[in-house]
Amino acid sequence: MTEDTPFFPGLVCWIDVSSIDPARSRDFYAGLFGWTYDIDPDPGSGSYTIALRGGAPVAGLAGVPVEADQPVAWRLYLASANIVHTADMVTQWGGQVLYGPVDAPGQGSVFIGADPTGGVIGFWEPGPPWMFHTTDPGSLIWAELNTWDGQLADEFYANLFGYQQHQIGDGRYVDYTTWSRGGPTMLARLQMNEDWAREIPAHWMLHFAVDPQIGTDGTVNRVLDLGGRVEIYPYDTELGRIARVADPSGANFALIDPTVRVLPPPTSIADESGYLHNH
Repeated sequence: MTEDTPFFPGLVCWIDVSSIDPARSRDFYAGLFGWTYDIDPDPGSGSYTIALRGGAPVAGLAGVPVEADQPVAWRLYLASANIVHTADMVTQWGGQVLYGPVDAPGQGSVFIGADPTGGVIGFWEPGPPWMFHTTDPGSLIWAELNTWDGQLADEFYANLFGYQQHQIGDGRYVDYTTWSRGGPTMLARLQMNEDWAREIPAHWMLHFAVDPQIGTDGTVNRVLDLGGRVEIYPYDTELGRIARVADPSGANFALIDPTVRVLPPPTSIADESGYLHNH
Protein backbone atom coordinates (compact mmCIF):
# COMPACT_ATOMS: atom_id res chain seq x y z
CA MET A 1 0.00 0.00 0.00
CA THR A 2 1.42 3.36 -1.03
CA GLU A 3 0.04 6.88 -0.99
CA ASP A 4 -1.48 6.44 -4.44
CA THR A 5 -2.85 2.92 -3.85
CA PRO A 6 -6.62 2.69 -3.29
CA PHE A 7 -7.43 1.83 0.30
CA PHE A 8 -9.26 -1.44 0.85
CA PRO A 9 -10.01 -2.91 4.27
CA GLY A 10 -8.54 -6.39 4.43
CA LEU A 11 -5.44 -5.64 2.36
CA VAL A 12 -2.04 -6.35 3.85
CA CYS A 13 -0.86 -2.99 5.21
CA TRP A 14 2.16 -3.76 7.41
CA ILE A 15 4.43 -6.42 8.90
CA ASP A 16 6.84 -6.40 11.80
CA VAL A 17 9.10 -8.76 13.70
CA SER A 18 10.02 -8.98 17.35
CA SER A 19 13.53 -9.67 18.57
CA ILE A 20 15.43 -10.33 21.77
CA ASP A 21 18.46 -8.63 20.18
CA PRO A 22 17.28 -5.80 17.88
CA ALA A 23 20.80 -4.78 16.82
CA ARG A 24 21.63 -8.32 15.71
CA SER A 25 18.28 -8.62 13.92
CA ARG A 26 18.95 -5.37 12.04
CA ASP A 27 22.34 -6.69 10.95
CA PHE A 28 20.81 -10.02 9.90
CA TYR A 29 18.10 -8.52 7.67
CA ALA A 30 20.46 -5.88 6.29
CA GLY A 31 22.80 -8.65 5.20
CA LEU A 32 19.99 -10.84 3.90
CA PHE A 33 17.76 -8.33 2.10
CA GLY A 34 19.80 -5.13 1.91
CA TRP A 35 17.56 -3.32 4.37
CA THR A 36 18.50 0.04 5.84
CA TYR A 37 16.85 1.55 8.90
CA ASP A 38 15.14 4.72 10.00
CA ILE A 39 16.01 4.77 13.68
CA ASP A 40 14.21 7.34 15.81
CA PRO A 41 16.79 9.07 18.06
CA ASP A 42 14.09 9.88 20.64
CA PRO A 43 14.55 7.47 23.58
CA GLY A 44 10.82 7.78 24.28
CA SER A 45 10.00 6.11 21.00
CA GLY A 46 11.12 2.72 22.33
CA SER A 47 13.05 0.26 20.22
CA TYR A 48 10.69 0.17 17.23
CA THR A 49 12.61 0.66 13.98
CA ILE A 50 11.36 1.07 10.40
CA ALA A 51 13.16 -1.04 7.80
CA LEU A 52 13.62 0.39 4.30
CA ARG A 53 14.39 -1.26 0.96
CA GLY A 54 15.45 1.20 -1.69
CA GLY A 55 14.21 4.01 0.56
CA ALA A 56 10.67 2.58 0.87
CA PRO A 57 9.27 1.15 4.13
CA VAL A 58 9.04 -2.66 4.09
CA ALA A 59 8.76 -3.73 7.76
CA GLY A 60 9.09 -2.82 11.41
CA LEU A 61 11.46 -4.29 14.00
CA ALA A 62 10.51 -4.32 17.67
CA GLY A 63 12.54 -5.36 20.69
CA VAL A 64 11.12 -7.61 23.40
CA PRO A 65 12.67 -8.33 26.81
CA VAL A 66 14.49 -11.66 26.91
CA GLU A 67 12.36 -12.73 29.88
CA ALA A 68 9.08 -11.64 28.27
CA ASP A 69 6.43 -14.35 28.02
CA GLN A 70 5.79 -13.83 24.33
CA PRO A 71 7.20 -15.65 21.34
CA VAL A 72 9.56 -13.93 18.95
CA ALA A 73 7.70 -13.88 15.63
CA TRP A 74 6.83 -12.09 12.44
CA ARG A 75 3.36 -10.48 12.51
CA LEU A 76 1.02 -9.57 9.68
CA TYR A 77 -1.34 -6.56 9.80
CA LEU A 78 -4.51 -6.16 7.75
CA ALA A 79 -5.98 -2.75 7.00
CA SER A 80 -9.13 -1.66 8.82
CA ALA A 81 -11.40 1.27 7.99
CA ASN A 82 -12.64 1.41 11.59
CA ILE A 83 -10.50 -0.34 14.18
CA VAL A 84 -13.20 -0.45 16.89
CA HIS A 85 -15.72 -1.96 14.47
CA THR A 86 -13.16 -4.52 13.26
CA ALA A 87 -12.43 -5.53 16.85
CA ASP A 88 -16.15 -6.03 17.46
CA MET A 89 -16.44 -8.11 14.30
CA VAL A 90 -13.47 -10.28 15.27
CA THR A 91 -15.17 -11.27 18.51
CA GLN A 92 -18.59 -11.56 16.86
CA TRP A 93 -17.26 -14.16 14.40
CA GLY A 94 -15.50 -16.22 17.05
CA GLY A 95 -12.05 -14.64 17.31
CA GLN A 96 -10.37 -12.90 20.22
CA VAL A 97 -8.91 -9.46 20.85
CA LEU A 98 -5.56 -9.99 22.58
CA TYR A 99 -4.31 -6.40 22.79
CA GLY A 100 -5.85 -3.00 22.06
CA PRO A 101 -7.30 -1.27 20.19
CA VAL A 102 -4.80 1.48 20.96
CA ASP A 103 -3.66 4.62 19.18
CA ALA A 104 -0.21 4.64 17.62
CA PRO A 105 0.68 8.36 17.57
CA GLY A 106 0.92 9.59 14.00
CA GLN A 107 0.38 6.07 12.64
CA GLY A 108 -3.32 5.40 13.25
CA SER A 109 -4.81 2.75 15.54
CA VAL A 110 -4.00 -0.92 15.99
CA PHE A 111 -5.00 -4.10 17.79
CA ILE A 112 -3.74 -7.66 17.93
CA GLY A 113 -6.25 -10.47 17.63
CA ALA A 114 -6.54 -14.20 17.05
CA ASP A 115 -8.85 -15.93 14.61
CA PRO A 116 -11.04 -18.85 15.80
CA THR A 117 -8.37 -21.37 14.72
CA GLY A 118 -5.72 -19.66 16.89
CA GLY A 119 -3.79 -17.69 14.27
CA VAL A 120 -2.50 -14.42 15.77
CA ILE A 121 -2.80 -11.38 13.50
CA GLY A 122 -2.75 -7.60 13.71
CA PHE A 123 -5.26 -5.07 12.41
CA TRP A 124 -4.32 -1.48 11.63
CA GLU A 125 -6.37 1.60 10.83
CA PRO A 126 -3.60 3.53 9.08
CA GLY A 127 -3.10 7.24 9.52
CA PRO A 128 -2.39 9.10 6.25
CA PRO A 129 -0.08 9.14 4.46
CA TRP A 130 0.68 5.44 4.67
CA MET A 131 3.56 3.76 2.84
CA PHE A 132 4.24 0.03 2.62
CA HIS A 133 6.33 -1.50 -0.15
CA THR A 134 5.78 -5.10 -1.27
CA THR A 135 6.47 -7.72 -3.97
CA ASP A 136 10.02 -6.67 -4.96
CA PRO A 137 13.07 -8.65 -3.79
CA GLY A 138 13.68 -8.04 -0.10
CA SER A 139 10.02 -7.34 0.68
CA LEU A 140 6.84 -9.25 1.45
CA ILE A 141 5.20 -11.01 -1.48
CA TRP A 142 2.91 -13.60 0.12
CA ALA A 143 1.32 -14.28 3.53
CA GLU A 144 -0.04 -17.72 4.34
CA LEU A 145 -2.11 -18.85 7.33
CA ASN A 146 -1.20 -22.41 8.33
CA THR A 147 -4.16 -23.77 10.30
CA TRP A 148 -5.75 -27.03 11.42
CA ASP A 149 -9.23 -25.88 10.38
CA GLY A 150 -9.16 -24.37 6.90
CA GLN A 151 -12.91 -24.11 6.48
CA LEU A 152 -13.35 -22.21 9.75
CA ALA A 153 -10.52 -19.83 8.82
CA ASP A 154 -12.05 -19.25 5.37
CA GLU A 155 -15.44 -18.44 6.89
CA PHE A 156 -14.01 -16.12 9.55
CA TYR A 157 -11.95 -13.98 7.18
CA ALA A 158 -14.67 -13.96 4.51
CA ASN A 159 -17.12 -12.65 7.10
CA LEU A 160 -14.59 -10.09 8.29
CA PHE A 161 -13.50 -8.65 4.93
CA GLY A 162 -15.53 -10.27 2.16
CA TYR A 163 -12.56 -11.99 0.55
CA GLN A 164 -12.99 -13.86 -2.70
CA GLN A 165 -11.56 -17.28 -1.97
CA HIS A 166 -10.28 -19.88 -4.45
CA GLN A 167 -9.30 -23.46 -3.71
CA ILE A 168 -6.07 -24.13 -5.60
CA GLY A 169 -5.30 -27.52 -4.11
CA ASP A 170 -7.37 -30.63 -4.69
CA GLY A 171 -9.23 -29.83 -1.46
CA ARG A 172 -8.36 -33.21 0.02
CA TYR A 173 -4.65 -34.02 -0.03
CA VAL A 174 -3.74 -30.36 -0.49
CA ASP A 175 -6.29 -27.94 0.97
CA TYR A 176 -5.07 -24.48 -0.01
CA THR A 177 -7.14 -21.36 -0.69
CA THR A 178 -6.14 -17.91 -1.87
CA TRP A 179 -7.93 -14.79 -0.61
CA SER A 180 -8.25 -11.51 -2.48
CA ARG A 181 -10.14 -8.26 -2.27
CA GLY A 182 -9.70 -5.26 -4.53
CA GLY A 183 -5.99 -5.64 -5.13
CA PRO A 184 -3.20 -8.08 -5.89
CA THR A 185 -3.62 -11.42 -4.17
CA MET A 186 -1.17 -11.72 -1.27
CA LEU A 187 -3.11 -13.88 1.19
CA ALA A 188 -3.72 -17.60 1.44
CA ARG A 189 -4.35 -20.34 3.93
CA LEU A 190 -3.06 -23.90 4.07
CA GLN A 191 -4.76 -26.59 6.11
CA MET A 192 -2.14 -28.52 8.04
CA ASN A 193 -2.41 -32.31 7.87
CA GLU A 194 -0.83 -35.48 9.30
CA ASP A 195 2.52 -34.43 7.84
CA TRP A 196 2.66 -31.66 10.44
CA ALA A 197 3.40 -32.13 14.16
CA ARG A 198 0.13 -31.78 16.08
CA GLU A 199 1.68 -29.42 18.61
CA ILE A 200 2.29 -26.75 15.95
CA PRO A 201 -0.33 -24.02 16.51
CA ALA A 202 -2.04 -22.05 13.75
CA HIS A 203 0.34 -19.36 12.52
CA TRP A 204 0.98 -16.94 9.68
CA MET A 205 4.01 -17.63 7.49
CA LEU A 206 5.29 -14.51 5.74
CA HIS A 207 7.05 -15.06 2.40
CA PHE A 208 9.76 -12.64 1.23
CA ALA A 209 10.79 -12.40 -2.41
CA VAL A 210 14.44 -13.14 -3.10
CA ASP A 211 16.66 -11.73 -5.81
CA PRO A 212 16.29 -14.13 -8.77
CA GLN A 213 20.00 -13.63 -9.53
CA ILE A 214 20.80 -15.17 -6.14
CA GLY A 215 17.84 -17.55 -5.95
CA THR A 216 16.26 -19.28 -2.98
CA ASP A 217 19.20 -21.65 -2.52
CA GLY A 218 21.75 -18.86 -2.51
CA THR A 219 19.65 -16.84 -0.07
CA VAL A 220 19.38 -19.87 2.25
CA ASN A 221 23.18 -20.06 2.31
CA ARG A 222 23.24 -16.39 3.24
CA VAL A 223 20.76 -17.06 6.11
CA LEU A 224 23.21 -19.62 7.53
CA ASP A 225 26.20 -17.34 7.08
CA LEU A 226 24.37 -14.57 8.97
CA GLY A 227 23.52 -16.76 11.96
CA GLY A 228 20.01 -17.88 11.08
CA ARG A 229 18.82 -21.45 10.62
CA VAL A 230 16.95 -23.45 7.99
CA GLU A 231 13.67 -25.14 8.95
CA ILE A 232 12.80 -26.56 5.50
CA TYR A 233 15.33 -26.59 2.68
CA PRO A 234 14.29 -25.25 -0.74
CA TYR A 235 11.51 -27.05 -2.61
CA ASP A 236 9.61 -26.29 -5.82
CA THR A 237 5.93 -25.29 -5.91
CA GLU A 238 3.44 -23.63 -8.23
CA LEU A 239 4.13 -20.37 -6.36
CA GLY A 240 7.89 -20.56 -6.77
CA ARG A 241 10.93 -22.12 -5.11
CA ILE A 242 10.38 -21.82 -1.35
CA ALA A 243 12.40 -22.38 1.82
CA ARG A 244 11.46 -21.85 5.45
CA VAL A 245 14.06 -20.28 7.70
CA ALA A 246 14.47 -18.48 11.03
CA ASP A 247 16.40 -15.38 12.05
CA PRO A 248 18.91 -15.40 14.97
CA SER A 249 16.15 -14.57 17.48
CA GLY A 250 14.04 -17.50 16.27
CA ALA A 251 11.40 -15.69 14.18
CA ASN A 252 10.30 -17.98 11.34
CA PHE A 253 9.67 -16.77 7.79
CA ALA A 254 9.81 -18.06 4.23
CA LEU A 255 11.89 -17.19 1.18
CA ILE A 256 10.48 -17.47 -2.33
CA ASP A 257 11.75 -17.02 -5.85
CA PRO A 258 8.50 -16.59 -7.82
CA THR A 259 10.37 -16.79 -11.13
CA VAL A 260 11.04 -20.51 -10.60
CA ARG A 261 7.75 -22.45 -10.64
CA VAL A 262 6.59 -25.96 -11.38
CA LEU A 263 3.58 -26.55 -13.58
CA PRO A 264 0.36 -27.17 -11.63
CA PRO A 265 -1.08 -30.70 -11.67
CA PRO A 266 -4.13 -31.29 -13.90
CA THR A 267 -6.48 -31.08 -10.89
CA SER A 268 -5.30 -27.61 -9.93
CA ILE A 269 -7.11 -24.39 -10.77
CA ALA A 270 -4.07 -22.35 -9.88
CA ASP A 271 -3.96 -20.63 -13.25
CA GLU A 272 -7.49 -19.34 -12.69
CA SER A 273 -6.68 -17.58 -9.44
CA GLY A 274 -4.08 -15.26 -10.89
CA TYR A 275 -1.99 -15.33 -7.73
CA LEU A 276 1.49 -13.91 -8.05
CA HIS A 277 0.95 -13.44 -11.80
CA ASN A 278 1.13 -9.68 -11.45
CA HIS A 279 4.29 -9.62 -9.38
